[in-house]
Amino acid sequence: MTSPPHLNDLLDELGLGEATTFTAVHGADEDAVIRRFGGDPERTRPLPLEELRDHYDSQLILVSRSGPEVVVVENNNYQGSREEVLRPLSRLGRTASAFWNVNAVSRLSLAEGGLVSSAFEMVAPEEPEHRFGTRPHAWDPLLEGLDLDDDACLWGTGMAAVERATGARFDEAWIRGPHRAVAITPVPQYLLGQGLVNSPLLDREPFLTYLAGLGPALLGRMRRHALDLALTHADLTDHPLARAALTADTLPATARQRLRDDLTAAHDQALTQARTLLTGEPEEVETEWERPSHLVFRQGLVFDVLAWCVAAHLPTPTDRLPDILSSLVTAMTGDGERVAEFWMVKHLHDAARERT
Repeated sequence: MTSPPHLNDLLDELGLGEATTFTAVHGADEDAVIRRFGGDPERTRPLPLEELRDHYDSQLILVSRSGPEVVVVENNNYQGSREEVLRPLSRLGRTASAFWNVNAVSRLSLAEGGLVSSAFEMVAPEEPEHRFGTRPHAWDPLLEGLDLDDDACLWGTGMAAVERATGARFDEAWIRGPHRAVAITPVPQYLLGQGLVNSPLLDREPFLTYLAGLGPALLGRMRRHALDLALTHADLTDHPLARAALTADTLPATARQRLRDDLTAAHDQALTQARTLLTGEPEEVETEWERPSHLVFRQGLVFDVLAWCVAAHLPTPTDRLPDILSSLVTAMTGDGERVAEFWMVKHLHDAARERT
């Protein structure tokens, strides 16, 4: 295994330290790997690895061999971290990828036999709720002796983990060896990925209706569904401001304006209160969403979304809520069926929106 500091230095030399994905597939065929990334193996061209830095804004992959392993490198792209790519690749051989971007969003993924075994955020490796896959801890034996808490060479550590998982080596022979560049068309997103396809939620309403007619006509219903879940999760269902916001389209324009201002003030007050509570909370309350301050924080976020919904009715009432789901994400933390239901609604909502 190449040392993480050496790999980190390699990233700096190649100009790939900012946003890159390294994917390796054990014992696969190069052309088959290219196809699973959405590329045409008949349209490749040679490109030295050090020139990949010049292709920051293109849908381009660089494909090569490291021994019997196929390695794919992407500059400022993340296709190798997607389930839609990892799962088909893993049918060719055990597949691992390390992805990071300029915002320190990252993922270390392991896939085998057509399924993602384990994937997690490299900057938060110890948080089990952020692990995804059929065997969430499948990475653990492969990470022994690697320090994911060392921020100075974290991305190099991710590359070292990919080496361990697949047998690839990011050494001098690989660097100087032949690399094939090919433009790709990103493969379509799964409607339901492996973490959702067997959910019992899909066997009941309204999800049966959502799936039967998935498209733009359902967006308004899905947004109201998500908002109702968020109101319950934040214990605001019976709050007078919340009830008024849900019928804002029936109010006169001046009343709608006043209601929006009241909701904005409630948001500001809740966030101030949450910060005050947080400073006085005992350290033994470790899970963020179980802290008393977090309920108030969630309420502040939901008040803000309600203010946005009321603003959408100014100056003239609309017949559909705005696209609020991404803004509700931070408020829907924790465990339980309500949270799982929200994430299913969001997933189907995003799929329906893409069909407009």
